[in-house]
Amino acid sequence: AVLTYVVIQRVKYTEIDWQAYMQEVAGVALGERNYTKLHGATGPLVYPAGFVWLFGLLWRVTGGGRDIRRAQYVFLGVYLLTQALVLVLYRRARIPPVLVGLLAASRRIHSIYVLRLFNDCVAMVFAYAAVFAMCDRRCMRWSGLLLSAGIAIKMNVVLMLPGAAFVWWRAGGWRLVLAQASVVASSQAGVAAPFLWAYPAEYMSRAFDFGRQFDFTWTVNWRFVGAAAFGSSQWALALVVVHALLLAILGLLVWPRLFGSTAWKVLKDGCISRRRRALTILGTDEVLSVMFSANFVGVVCARSLHYQFYSWYFHTMPFLLHRSRLTLPMQLGVWIAIEYAWNVYPST
Repeated sequence: AVLTYVVIQRVKYTEIDWQAYMQEVAGVALGERNYTKLHGATGPLVYPAGFVWLFGLLWRVTGGGRDIRRAQYVFLGVYLLTQALVLVLYRRARIPPVLVGLLAASRRIHSIYVLRLFNDCVAMVFAYAAVFAMCDRRCMRWSGLLLSAGIAIKMNVVLMLPGAAFVWWRAGGWRLVLAQASVVASSQAGVAAPFLWAYPAEYMSRAFDFGRQFDFTWTVNWRFVGAAAFGSSQWALALVVVHALLLAILGLLVWPRLFGSTAWKVLKDGCISRRRRALTILGTDEVLSVMFSANFVGVVCARSLHYQFYSWYFHTMPFLLHRSRLTLPMQLGVWIAIEYAWNVYPST
């Protein structure tokens, strides 16, 4: 907390998307409900309605986005809440302190949270809250709502949905999956109701644009493939196929073994129909393994990663490294290499 506060006080704020966010939500505050008419300095509004309402609140709190320092303090709170949630999870999972300490050691992450104020940070705090809820049988039923809140702010949280579906199936079978899917769908519809009522097609085409094109200038992960391949439909399709294959391998081979089971047995157990079936207690280590690996393969196969997207998986790295078969020195070396890559600008 002290280090991040010092960063706010001593390091100059860098404008990237904050003013664009404020311009977009200002249009909604003035009564516009057509998503195709909502724009900021960096382009059209492409985030779901949860972003609009939450950043609309920040628009009011910060005097139309002009009070940058107040916004930085809000994001300091988001940063600390994220750290707290992940630290509790890592304590339960018994992650070595030397790896846990890496959570506070990233130059890029401090910049993303309190010097650039990206919405990715807010989306991820809800994602980790959902993971936290999945690790407690008493809170499991809230996990879908929390995950949906993250999705409503930025679509990257969808990468965790395959893992969430597996955890729900393992914990409560088809009834829990159906219940949580209903919560996700209904909450998305509820938060977007004013836009869906007025201009449904415009909202869906902008807020959930899965065919969105990314600027090669800002890509961090696929710079080496070249601009032509990066922008091709064949490359996009290949990434989708690889992502689906990786999820299939995880769901059929890897995740069931975490519970000492097989894919067939997990499927069969989840189909048992009991009206008052008690939720199965799942270990923190198993839940984190499923959720974080589902998210990670999605990041690996992402159409493009911009610098702020590092926040999508940064907090999961200590756990994933610990679960690997690498020695501790090698784990630290991998972390340093990844951190270095995200701090090189322009990307190479």
